[in-house]
Amino acid sequence: MLLATPLARARWAVLSGIGAFAAVGVVTVLAALGVAIGAASAGGDLATPILGTVALGLYALAVAGIGVAVGGVVRSSIAAEVAAMVVVATFLVDLLAPALNLPAWVRQLALTAHFGQPMIGRWDAAGVVISLVIAAVALALAGWGMTRRDIAR
Repeated sequence: MLLATPLARARWAVLSGIGAFAAVGVVTVLAALGVAIGAASAGGDLATPILGTVALGLYALAVAGIGVAVGGVVRSSIAAEVAAMVVVATFLVDLLAPALNLPAWVRQLALTAHFGQPMIGRWDAAGVVISLVIAAVALALAGWGMTRRDIAR
């Protein structure tokens, strides 16, 4: 009987995406706490590595957004796999491009190449903006993709 009620899937997809983004925020805060504990025990600077952890959260936010978009536009059953493939592809490009002396544009395909070196305080604003744009556009795509299947229309 519960499934017989009208269900706005677009709203569900957007709220689920926001929930995934909130989960990324919680994990980022926990990672920053771990980095803070490590930096404090070593007696080093606390602020720079804690803020550097935000780069991990921004990257995770973009990848979660890609998963949410795939879930909304294509199928939710493959969203996690596609997000995982994006992470693996990014890792391989970032690792192999310099090692194989590939052109600079190949390494620029990896989102992680656009953050600078945030753990030592050298930020590249492009990575921040790109990550936030990917997350926002992906959330909108998820809502749009679900409207095609919305039974409440």
